[in-house]
Amino acid sequence: MLYNIILSLAFTILIELIISIFCGINKKFDLLYITLINILTNPCTELINLLIKDTSFHYPIIFIIEILIIIIEFLFYKKVLKSENVNFFHLSIINNVCSYVIGVMYNLGGNI
Repeated sequence: MLYNIILSLAFTILIELIISIFCGINKKFDLLYITLINILTNPCTELINLLIKDTSFHYPIIFIIEILIIIIEFLFYKKVLKSENVNFFHLSIINNVCSYVIGVMYNLGGNI
């Protein structure tokens, strides 16, 4: 279980940093903050995901959690990031949707 949480965190950080750079985040501390924010949010999400993955309510709960993570990360971005001309709400949505979709594809072994 710990391996899955660490692997998910590493992939999420990599994906979200790449996307953030393409979205205009170019300050070192902003990229560091994005990493730290993911260290706070991703393990919690992944742990809940692992605990409920075999239940009938898995997808609705994950959907709600992902919405909450988008909001939480947006609030963190708005508070700490210094990059200009970046819509932090859109950045949060793009980062989380992309990392979720890539994670699902990885877990399915590319068999979509």
